[in-house]
Amino acid sequence: MSYFFLAILFIAELVKEGIFFGKRKRIPVVQMGFITAEILFFLLLVIFGGLPLDTAWLFPGIYLVCGLISAYFLFPEGKKKDGKIRKAAKYHPSALPVHLLLLFLCMIPALLFPPVIPLPVTGGYAYETVSFTWIDDAREEEFCSDGSSRRVAVQFWYPVSGEGENFPLIVFSHGAFGYRMSNYSAYTELASNGYVVCSVEHPYHAIFSELDDGEVIIVDKQFMSDISRINGDGMPEEENFRVTRPWLRLRTDDLNFVMDEITRLCGEEDAPLPFSITDPDNIGLFGHSLGGAAAVTAGRERPQVRAVIDLDGTMLGEETGFADGKYQMNTEPYPVPLLCIDTSEHYEQGQKYGDQYVNHVILSLAKDGREIQFTDAGHMNFTDLPLFSPPLAALLGTGTRDAGECLVTMNGIIRDYFDYYLKGQGTLSLQETY
Repeated sequence: MSYFFLAILFIAELVKEGIFFGKRKRIPVVQMGFITAEILFFLLLVIFGGLPLDTAWLFPGIYLVCGLISAYFLFPEGKKKDGKIRKAAKYHPSALPVHLLLLFLCMIPALLFPPVIPLPVTGGYAYETVSFTWIDDAREEEFCSDGSSRRVAVQFWYPVSGEGENFPLIVFSHGAFGYRMSNYSAYTELASNGYVVCSVEHPYHAIFSELDDGEVIIVDKQFMSDISRINGDGMPEEENFRVTRPWLRLRTDDLNFVMDEITRLCGEEDAPLPFSITDPDNIGLFGHSLGGAAAVTAGRERPQVRAVIDLDGTMLGEETGFADGKYQMNTEPYPVPLLCIDTSEHYEQGQKYGDQYVNHVILSLAKDGREIQFTDAGHMNFTDLPLFSPPLAALLGTGTRDAGECLVTMNGIIRDYFDYYLKGQGTLSLQETY
């Protein structure tokens, strides 16, 4: 509906400006008529068509209001001024492309971020959310030169319960250029089914991080450049190994710090929500892409972790070295159940490399290692970005599969997997292909 309105708006403005271009003057009654009709159409869509009034529509709204004002005040043909009859303003030919460019610029936020209809949740718990910025005094921030400590942003979604229950803890790590809301639909689905969910935002690896004091940290330029080179097959494997080691160390240190902090807060007398209802000894980890790799590595390090899910991520942290053109890999048994959810393309690439592919090695060493694939899905289909911004998601990689259906299916698998291993509920019946 939003794209339909924007298309109608652009066509109407093109017709209106085309009339002025042909007449070589602005005609106030035409200006007023078109703008009034556009505003009425917009209001009808808001009232009856479900078009929301959010930030993305601020600029198109300003554009329409300015058009209405200009029709009334700036081009009042026939209005007397100093005893003379004022003629309609002349229309310069260059105004047509300038006007349409201005309109397009005003439409960009609405084009990139159309109205979002949240996916429904299946659980019976209402849920709330709260965010924190925690400071790890044991680590110096490597992206700064001022000696400041590492800061990590976290956000929780947790069940609202008056029964004095304790709930398992799920910790999430986003992918490169992601942020804490990357998989919002999964967090709310899990919280509604009786989990405390903590999404960890990794400053300088996230596209942006807004801390509690209002500071906004943008993704590190070198990190962005290196990711682009790797994804573009422009980095030799030996350099790839060297570059990615600090990334995994940073992220696993973030995850371990957050889990330590949660455990500490849960042990306090009169612990506040959500820590008063969290079981820090019953943890599930999951992450997307680079975050999935970090979740897998962190899953080795804590006995409280009961299960791990890797969403379309290569387990870089399980590569221990690179020599003679080959990766060396961790051959220690993986101590907890491990599930990989991949696109068909990623799955088929792994099949091609066989035992030289790190995911296959680690899955074979896991207590219960499984891999499933989603057909017609792209890398970003395992996040909520296709719901929030279809154009950006398509640019970064989506398949032809319906975005909402893909997320509902994936979130259901995540929920059932954690139910089975963290709550001992249900049966685990996973297909190889979805």
